[in-house]
Amino acid sequence: MRRLLPIMTSALLLSFSATAASAAQPACEERSFMQPPLFYSSVDPQADGRVTFRLCAKGIHEARVFAGEVNGVPIGLDGTPPGLAMALDDQGYWSATTPVPVAPGVYTYAFKVDGLRVADPQGARFAEGFGGPQSVFEIAGPEVANQLYKADVAHGLVSVVDYQSASLGIRRRAHVYTPPGYEAGGKERYPVLYLVHGYSDSDDAWTAKGNANAILDNLIAAGKVKPMIVVMPQGHTPMREGMQGLENTDFGADLHKDLIPYIDAHFRTIAKPASRAMAGLSMGGAHTIQFGLPRPDVFGSVGVFSIGLFGDDQVARYLAANDASLKARAKSGGLVYYAVGKSDPVFNGVAPVRKVLDQYGIAYVYNESAGGHTWINWRAYLEDFTPRLFH
Repeated sequence: MRRLLPIMTSALLLSFSATAASAAQPACEERSFMQPPLFYSSVDPQADGRVTFRLCAKGIHEARVFAGEVNGVPIGLDGTPPGLAMALDDQGYWSATTPVPVAPGVYTYAFKVDGLRVADPQGARFAEGFGGPQSVFEIAGPEVANQLYKADVAHGLVSVVDYQSASLGIRRRAHVYTPPGYEAGGKERYPVLYLVHGYSDSDDAWTAKGNANAILDNLIAAGKVKPMIVVMPQGHTPMREGMQGLENTDFGADLHKDLIPYIDAHFRTIAKPASRAMAGLSMGGAHTIQFGLPRPDVFGSVGVFSIGLFGDDQVARYLAANDASLKARAKSGGLVYYAVGKSDPVFNGVAPVRKVLDQYGIAYVYNESAGGHTWINWRAYLEDFTPRLFH
């Protein structure tokens, strides 16, 4: 079953310009079910580039903003409490302003209210996290122009697909991007990229906060990317011992035995390895190392973002399971792309992967960027990776 998701304009997606001024807010007050809802600016960019967050919540004792990638919002790794403390303002809102300007980009945030983490009740855009929903806002700027919605380009469509996984015995879900023109019908077939999220996210993440659909729309319009279908699977499977994380064979079985056949049967794909690629970030990158890199018979190209192999035991298991397949990958000549930030906590796992690639004579493109384990990097990696596909 396929459900279509609307693609909204940047205004509806809380996209702001640096010139937006703080407008006067109505006083925070409780509204009954019979009254109109209270509308206020919960995310308010200031003229100096800082951002003010607001929450109307009566009768509470403490509120904080959690926004790990927003400049100046503590993430709590140094022993300090995570989040930005909020205080009551003269209009009755709990509010907090970032201490420094926030760079253009796409950000997630949530509020922690008396110990309970909640999405923004005024939010217009949300992402499903593995630990609960998050709200999303954008700040426009030329640095990220290709990562945001542009009104003057043709737009693809994002849909939600439900399929039955015989491997897992359950119904599964995937998000699917189809390029501009696909929905008009016809006989044209398209290459496919399988794009997997990380551990803290779900299959909506690459579009909800990764803006993969906007990135593809803009690069296709610029003639830099070949029109393609992008399938974003659920990276998690039902909990059982050893089946969550970096070596999840349940995910691999579902991908190869259920999802790929379903997509090829229900979409106009080019069902050949040269026209099929796999990539992922963090846990999704681990899935790509495990179930994409050793399968040149399925994926002609692969991209690994922000993950590695950790410890001699994991490397030994990987080589024992994939020796013949890695030799086949070396002979296949397809694209292998590997990207990581210099300050990423997973950086110590990068050298073992590169050693494996070198050991088997697998040519690869290596992108060592600034920054760490963030969507700021992952959107940029996607923007760099996709133009290299399907030539």
